[in-house]
Amino acid sequence: MRILFVLEILFTAGCEFGRDQPVYNIESVPILTGSGKTLSLDEVKTTIIRSAVNRGWTIKEEVPGDLIATISPRQHIAIVDIRYTEKYFSISYRDSTALRYNGTTIHRNYNKWVKALEQEIQRRIVVQ
Repeated sequence: MRILFVLEILFTAGCEFGRDQPVYNIESVPILTGSGKTLSLDEVKTTIIRSAVNRGWTIKEEVPGDLIATISPRQHIAIVDIRYTEKYFSISYRDSTALRYNGTTIHRNYNKWVKALEQEIQRRIVVQ
């Protein structure tokens, strides 16, 4: 009986720790359209904003070439910086609430949201 109790505690602890992952940051992803067309800085910005809004993020422009995106499902809040030029874009962690961020790891849902945002941006860039 004691062994089952110990195994249950270990399993529960393992499930809890499995929710945390290294923070997913995207650095200098090339902006490559399917047509080979070079996008202007404004076109890149518009593409990123439309992608973010489509995935449930709200956007605020910090300065040209730097957007702040926020998503807040349920009681969680994730905030990222999106930096962009005509050639590259990057998404990096800025802040969060209720996602167990400890300086290197964060709840896996954060990474899912950021990966979905990255994929949406790339999908929209390719079709231009």
